[in-house]
Amino acid sequence: MLKLSFVLLLGFWASLSVGRLTTSGRDFLYNGQRVFLSGANIAWYSYGYDFGNGVYQSDVKETLETWLTMIANSGGNSVRQWVHVEGQNTPAYDSNGYVTGPDRTGTIIDDMRSFLDFAQSQNILVIFVLWNGAVLENQNTINLFYDDAKLQSYIDNALKPMVAALGDHPALAAWEIMNEPEGAILLNQASDNPCFDTTPLANTDASWTGLTIPMENNLKFVNWQTHAIKEANSASLVTLGSWSEHAQSDAYEQSRNYYTDACLLAAGGRSLGTLDFYQFHTYTYTGQWDPSEPFKVTATSYKLDKPLVIGEFATVCGGPESSPTLFQYSYDNGYQGVWSWSYNGGPTGSTCCDNQTTQDSGMLQLKGQNNGIGGAVNFPIVP
Repeated sequence: MLKLSFVLLLGFWASLSVGRLTTSGRDFLYNGQRVFLSGANIAWYSYGYDFGNGVYQSDVKETLETWLTMIANSGGNSVRQWVHVEGQNTPAYDSNGYVTGPDRTGTIIDDMRSFLDFAQSQNILVIFVLWNGAVLENQNTINLFYDDAKLQSYIDNALKPMVAALGDHPALAAWEIMNEPEGAILLNQASDNPCFDTTPLANTDASWTGLTIPMENNLKFVNWQTHAIKEANSASLVTLGSWSEHAQSDAYEQSRNYYTDACLLAAGGRSLGTLDFYQFHTYTYTGQWDPSEPFKVTATSYKLDKPLVIGEFATVCGGPESSPTLFQYSYDNGYQGVWSWSYNGGPTGSTCCDNQTTQDSGMLQLKGQNNGIGGAVNFPIVP
């Protein structure tokens, strides 16, 4: 009996020693220490083809590990890395559009684990982004928003197996359901339920893909997957990257927080399907930030009750400030993280992407900082 109690006690303390990003109010904690997430969007080496079906072990792995090393050397502690993107390579769809597995060959989980292992060796946390709403052309993936049975097939056959296998990895900071779903929403749709009413966004630049997914469908898509992640691993954090502050705050004109707990539950009805922290992106094409954009206001001005991360920005599509100035502003003004766009050099034809030297200069600005305002930037990712 004494031996059994001793073994149980060892197991208890071992569970406490496992590294984990958690939230407390508007703060992030790692192993109980208040931290700030400073880093970059990688966000891919080969768009939609980084993980799964045997692609990772080629030049993808070598390049991504090189970039992780460079980010770590610049003082970065976190990266945002995309997984399925539009569904071109993963998950595995059958001929009827149902998901049969995370990928066709059964390699994606090992690929993602390899990426996490190397990130841990560099003391970097990873946010895995599942889908991309900024560009969405795969009909099988679009169908997941409309067909509950197909969405459930993804959850059961792809998402839950990935989370069950990887959810306890010390370098896994969070899962992100989708990048910029507002690119594909039905704009200017009135509803008696404010959660589904997109008229507040009518005069913004949302809905640029040509798709018309109702906000209610979008929110169910998020709620069901978030619930599934937390069913598979109760300690997992989940977020979503909105295209701007307009979709995740009620504090300014032409804005509404569509991703509150109440809105997600109203759309999907699954009790665990609420976000753990907010994240929005910010770009301007005029050389001046709009008055409500994050680099013009403090995080508390958005009146949110969870941590808030600036998930994307680039100085080439921003105000006149330098990358070091913007990283420091984020740290000093109540945000809990900032990730530059993007370490891969940006998609072909993209103009809103800083080069690696510029991004490194921002991370270097925060390297080693740890005060009562922003929290620790550099900390060990413990096994």
